[in-house]
Amino acid sequence: MKWPLLVPLAWCLLSVAHAADRPCTRPDIANAQRSIDAIVTWPQLRKAWADYRQCDSGEIADMYTDALLRVAVSWKNSEQLANDAEKDPNYKAFVVAHLKSPAAKDDLPSIKSRVASMCPKGHDAFCAELSESLKPAAAPSLPPLNLEPLRLETIKPTETSPGAPK
Repeated sequence: MKWPLLVPLAWCLLSVAHAADRPCTRPDIANAQRSIDAIVTWPQLRKAWADYRQCDSGEIADMYTDALLRVAVSWKNSEQLANDAEKDPNYKAFVVAHLKSPAAKDDLPSIKSRVASMCPKGHDAFCAELSESLKPAAAPSLPPLNLEPLRLETIKPTETSPGAPK
């Protein structure tokens, strides 16, 4: 009977669902700051996200972006990122969202280059999806402007007699 295996699985699923609904408390913010500041590997990023994703806004979001860039620019052990992102679409969405942050724009060319040239073996689909998601959005097309030349008419002042009101 497989019931003993189902209980831990159900508990994990409920824990993940509960974490998404959990509010970000002051202790969470302080702990998130310490945890995110120490990130230098993909597993550390994944753990910080799992523990404090409810705080992913404002200053904490900026810290997540900085931490992600620290790890992504070096692109070491990127198979760990690929494995984690392929297993968890929410984590992949988190990574992509932070790579699309305006704060990441200066590092994106080097990250895109690494994704394209150093994709972890067996993760071509992930790298292609990541590269595609990091392309700049197409600028909206605007209707052509119908500009007509401005026509100015010169009006000569009329001469008034010396005693007439002006």
